Amino acid sequence: MNHNPVDTKVDNSIAAIWSMMLPGLGQMMKGQVMPGIFWAVIVGFGYFAFFWPGLILHAFCILDAAFNKGQNAWIGFDTTSKKIGFAALILALLVYITIRNF
Repeated sequence: MNHNPVDTKVDNSIAAIWSMMLPGLGQMMKGQVMPGIFWAVIVGFGYFAFFWPGLILHAFCILDAAFNKGQNAWIGFDTTSKKIGFAALILALLVYITIRNF
């Protein structure tokens, strides 16, 4: 029996962990190759430009791997709690960057 590992989709939480280790890898593990390459390049450029843009883009990459349903949506939020959690994370990142730089 010929089993193709690319056809096996991983869980969103596992994809988020893979994206924490290497940007875009979680998307690729879910079978979304082009978004994975996009995230790898964009986050790489962010880290090359300066640490904070890379870190923020890396956070978005992880969230995309965790919540993207793969239906032509950037980040798919299906519950209000996920929407609130995402907004709280972004707000916390912005507050931290603002406090850290002043």
